[in-house]
Amino acid sequence: MKLKPVNDKIVVKPKNTEDNTVTESGIILPDTIEDGTLLEGEVISVGQGMYSTTGTLIPVAVEQGDIVLYNKHAGVQEYKLNGEEVVIMSQNEVLSILED
Repeated sequence: MKLKPVNDKIVVKPKNTEDNTVTESGIILPDTIEDGTLLEGEVISVGQGMYSTTGTLIPVAVEQGDIVLYNKHAGVQEYKLNGEEVVIMSQNEVLSILED
């Protein structure tokens, strides 16, 4: 199955964060401990953009393959796609694009 986002929505595959949720002594930290922490993920699908009030198409600022930073608790919807966790969000939830 494949997701095709609409408007300014994007689909992001989060970077594996399992290593960050267990301390060296083996204590599992709840995800609420990560409040304020930015997450990293790869954009796997992008919508076409939004139309302005004048009918002009405003394209999405990110592209498939971009690595982005976002806040987990800011309008991000989690979804399981083909057994893998992905998140669906507006491009406005992207805080930064990582570049080399």
